[in-house]
Amino acid sequence: MTTSGATKHVRKDAARNRARLLEAAREVFAERGLEATLDDVAGRAGVGIGTAYRHFANKQELAAEILIASSDRMVAEAQAALEAEDAWEALVGFFEGAIERMSQDRGLHDTLVQQRGPVTSSPFREALIEAIVELFERAQRAGVIRPDAVPTDVAPIFGMMGVAIDMASASSPDLWRRYLQLWFDGLRAHDVEPLSTPPLAIEEVSAALAAGKRHK
Repeated sequence: MTTSGATKHVRKDAARNRARLLEAAREVFAERGLEATLDDVAGRAGVGIGTAYRHFANKQELAAEILIASSDRMVAEAQAALEAEDAWEALVGFFEGAIERMSQDRGLHDTLVQQRGPVTSSPFREALIEAIVELFERAQRAGVIRPDAVPTDVAPIFGMMGVAIDMASASSPDLWRRYLQLWFDGLRAHDVEPLSTPPLAIEEVSAALAAGKRHK
């Protein structure tokens, strides 16, 4: 084999190993969340840990490539929901899809609920917040959600849905749907007493989530 042919062969092997690592990472982080290690991913991919480190400096770099793609899909879904004709169905559809994705992807669950991982302070977060704010404001303009609900109410709701996902069992894997429906019922505009406690300001959300993580 010529030097040129050997180089092409090495590059082909490297590309194949990288693809195997990425596919394994999608599975491992979805199953085990951000507690999974680079060794776990390498083992699933069927390559040595040295090969993994030749492609990714550490677990965080690999997780970023997987989770940012997953997070971008969530942003796209939120933006697409804004195009729906019915403001209530748009809001409900987005949150059902987002929580279902969290229930199937522990890495995304850890990122959104525990404020961990590579996308918590990225343009993804800003784009998601912007889309959720618009979904809320649109629903309020349509008069379908209570006027004292605000977009920052979503942050603890994601946290509570994360707990419901953690509580799910083999006999009740969709337990989170029950609690999401209760939240939807509480969010609807109807004859209820005004909320007695003011909401979080947008700049307080990250600190509140971090405090909840420490207590957990």
